[in-house]
Amino acid sequence: MNLPKDPITIGTLAIIFVVVLFQVIRPEPVPETLPAPAAPTDSTTPCRGDPIPLKSAFTGGSFEPWTCKIQCDDQKLRYILYSNGKATQCEELPGCLDYGEDHNITCVPPAITNNRSGS
Repeated sequence: MNLPKDPITIGTLAIIFVVVLFQVIRPEPVPETLPAPAAPTDSTTPCRGDPIPLKSAFTGGSFEPWTCKIQCDDQKLRYILYSNGKATQCEELPGCLDYGEDHNITCVPPAITNNRSGS
């Protein structure tokens, strides 16, 4: 067998060999679809601040973009209250992101917290 002796040719062939080898034996295939979002985490932490009521139910994931924006305008802590009684906390002040919604973490609205304590 007659192999090339030119260093550039040998280097090019080596790179091609490594790329082809990597494609054949890559450790994990690339997923064809995105993974499903994580299930919401129900917290026993009470919600703090004033509610921002929504007409949609919370089942996990983000709904309306930047619902907690009002918190930036008036600097009052808020939480998002969904039609199914679930709630998610807005980011701590001075922030105003939809923290609980974005991370699928719920909180317990004050009316539900008061009912649990026997009132």
